Amino acid sequence: METKDSSTCDLKVVLLGGRNSGKSEVGNVLLDREEFVIKERTTCSRRVGEVAGGWVTVVDTPGWWCDFRVQDTPQLVKREIVRSVSLSTPGPHIFLIVIEAHSVFCEKRRRAVEEHLALLSERVWSHCMVVFTCSDWPGHLHMEQQVKRGGTAPLWLVEKCSHRYHCLNMKSGPGGNQVTELFRKMQRLVTENSHSCFKMEGLLPVCSHWLALATYSSPDPLAPGHL
Repeated sequence: METKDSSTCDLKVVLLGGRNSGKSEVGNVLLDREEFVIKERTTCSRRVGEVAGGWVTVVDTPGWWCDFRVQDTPQLVKREIVRSVSLSTPGPHIFLIVIEAHSVFCEKRRRAVEEHLALLSERVWSHCMVVFTCSDWPGHLHMEQQVKRGGTAPLWLVEKCSHRYHCLNMKSGPGGNQVTELFRKMQRLVTENSHSCFKMEGLLPVCSHWLALATYSSPDPLAPGHL
């Protein structure tokens, strides 16, 4: 009889992030094969695979424009972000927020992450982990240094996720120690949450409210003329 590895036992993961952040590549790394087509999508894509004797469900969501506020994101993309929860019955264990390490993660991009995750309510953060993707180790070290030196935007995001983050070198491909370590960190998060799943029960009115608000543009209080 095959024994399931506790680090991958029936794990349900949703990938969130901006366009070109590397979400689909992260999904392929998690499933240890090319399951997701590397292209921008407008609807969610769900794949299931067996990894180390356990079943892993990965849902890739449409990415938002990294510099856009939530009200500037197409309504279809926002609805798909909310719908991603229902594609991992009874609900996802983990949301991986994927950030491209070489990009400048500034305040505008931080705010975009915060506003798009608000579509799922404040409660989603207890299930979140940040994955910084890069194509070489200098990129990996660059993001590590930003976080450790207290770069305001990346530090806010890491602290919002209770310091749960991982740097993933995409050039290394599937497998390897860095992927094993990522699964260990994810399993630690699942254990911290007592193996509970994120559910939308009781949150639909909140999400509907956010979707309605996000449909309309509003003045930016930090923009010139509003200070």
